[in-house]
Amino acid sequence: MGWPCCLLFACSLSVIFAIIGLSVRNAESAQAAGFPMLAPLVFASSAFVPVASMPGWLQVFARHQPLSVTVDAVRALSIGGATTSFVVQSVAWSVGIIAVFGPLAVRRYRRAA
Repeated sequence: MGWPCCLLFACSLSVIFAIIGLSVRNAESAQAAGFPMLAPLVFASSAFVPVASMPGWLQVFARHQPLSVTVDAVRALSIGGATTSFVVQSVAWSVGIIAVFGPLAVRRYRRAA
């Protein structure tokens, strides 16, 4: 039941990666340029380990970043529990990312075309 959150978050990330892809010369450069943004989101999130097991300074970032919120929303929707807060935060992050980076991606595309 959590697929809408995943789909919306994937769309928001695709807008960011479209900007990266349109800003570099080839596919290898795009992959290399995207990794520094993606690595902290993935490895400092609740996707693999509980946030409570992370060092205190990392917990602050991990609790309030978009991937953790989306993972927690999908988890709550899948196995039950309180979902409203996580789903609202996930949707807010995704819509915010699209609102900020969407126009930038369109502008970059128009320049490239």
